[in-house]
Amino acid sequence: MARLTLMHVMTAGVAVCTAAASAAAQQVSSKSDTIVALQARAYDGQFRPMQQRQGGVQMATPQRVYGSVKIAFRESNERSNVYLTINTTLQQSEILGWSVNPGQCGSGSVPLMPIAQFPVIEVNTTGRGEVDVQNMQLSIPASGPVHVNVYRNGDSLENVIACANLRLK
Repeated sequence: MARLTLMHVMTAGVAVCTAAASAAAQQVSSKSDTIVALQARAYDGQFRPMQQRQGGVQMATPQRVYGSVKIAFRESNERSNVYLTINTTLQQSEILGWSVNPGQCGSGSVPLMPIAQFPVIEVNTTGRGEVDVQNMQLSIPASGPVHVNVYRNGDSLENVIACANLRLK
């Protein structure tokens, strides 16, 4: 019969602990790699008024519009959280449209997805509107400028009343 000495038992114990610690470290490293891959990219921007034609041959007059937009998404599933606020001089309840477009404000680029897929902005009688969407399917290009347009009475460039160039945070 083999004799186990205290030294044998301690050596075996150290080997078991070392193997367990190594496995745990690999598991933590794997989880942190996954967390890094799932971290959200975030964009934000401040709305500025755009010129809107008042019909005919008249001068274009700027709308008094301000607000902000924040978009955060996880690259793993192309889902985003969007929070948009806007304040206007409108004094009646109204529905405004919005879109996310590549390029800078005023570029006239095509939205990243059909405008009908963007939830509307419901403006109240004080001129304030808000959109708070969790888990929206929206993919923003990893490079290049991006902006958000807010539309009134249509969805063409001449109907844009406010625009925000987005910054990657």
